[in-house]
Amino acid sequence: MKTAVVLSGGGAKGSYQLGVWKALRELHIKYDIVTGTSIGALNGVFMCENSYFKAKRIWKRINLEYLFNKLPKSNKEIDILKLFGSNFIKNGGMDIKRIETILEESVNKRKFYNSRIDFGLITYNFTTRKPLILTKDTIPKDKLIDYLMASATCFPAFKMKEIDGDKYIDGGYYDNLPIELAIELGAESLIIVDLGAPGFKKKVSKQIDSIIIKPRNNISFFLNFNEEAARINAKLGYNDTLKAFKKLDGNKFTFRKNTINKYYLNNKDILLDPTEKSFLASIEQLGKSFKLDETKIYSFRSFVRELNKKIELEDALDKKTIKNIKSLTKKINSKTLILFFLSHLENGKNPKKLSKVFSKEYKLAKYLQILGVEYGK
Repeated sequence: MKTAVVLSGGGAKGSYQLGVWKALRELHIKYDIVTGTSIGALNGVFMCENSYFKAKRIWKRINLEYLFNKLPKSNKEIDILKLFGSNFIKNGGMDIKRIETILEESVNKRKFYNSRIDFGLITYNFTTRKPLILTKDTIPKDKLIDYLMASATCFPAFKMKEIDGDKYIDGGYYDNLPIELAIELGAESLIIVDLGAPGFKKKVSKQIDSIIIKPRNNISFFLNFNEEAARINAKLGYNDTLKAFKKLDGNKFTFRKNTINKYYLNNKDILLDPTEKSFLASIEQLGKSFKLDETKIYSFRSFVRELNKKIELEDALDKKTIKNIKSLTKKINSKTLILFFLSHLENGKNPKKLSKVFSKEYKLAKYLQILGVEYGK
């Protein structure tokens, strides 16, 4: 049975696919076909080579300073868009030569063409207004880098790629998730990595066995090329893949297999959630409220330990805040409410009226008490 890895486009979000690849390697999952659009095509060529560590080094090199010789004022989307926008006004888009140079230096054409793994990419011919779908057998060796770049030129952020007099733009303008191409190449099962980036998706002619991997957390803006964002994206891609293959648990947070299940079964008589799924949602809400690291892999104990550390750093709520809690409800956040209820519970008090109004925060405070997390002592 032939297995294909399908890699969507998504610009800087593509570092997430590096984490997916790391997990597939650890799981010893073999694939026979890789199809990709845009950044998915660039990652895909290295997957065909089986050059994971090379791809990892490349993701460290590609950043906004390298591309523009300057940095945006901040990593906020608006400042990054201003950088690309001003470049488009002055130059008609970012020159792709620097990325092209990295590919020229890095792609091993001999390894790629001799690999047992088949490959396909999608680009869009802006001159003829038609898509161009290419496979390893139809890409001339001397044009490999050209067509990889043609697939990845996200116009207008990047300049169009010219090949033999025709201009090409990002394949996402035709099919940003090339599932149909993988099926045409003979895939009987699919590992689909969908970055959820803007772009068209072609209708699939038939349904086959698929594992879909997509970001459960917010990953970086698609034009935010920087090493730290790439590192976080890759970690999340790794976690999500192991969750997709049932090796880890969790949704936005990641837990070792069965650690949540074990705690829930041993303590469900005192817990406030009727199901393990709703208990997990409550636990993850605590992690979100207290800003725990979403890239880490936790045991249940280590998760509670991190909650303890965060709460130890919180200042005790003063009497004025507690007294005026009703008038502050529009201004305070979920975390403050949780701490308010926890401080009352620790003092043997139960603000019944408020606990009904803010039942979610009250329940989370009760969980902190059940988990043995202390506040203000």
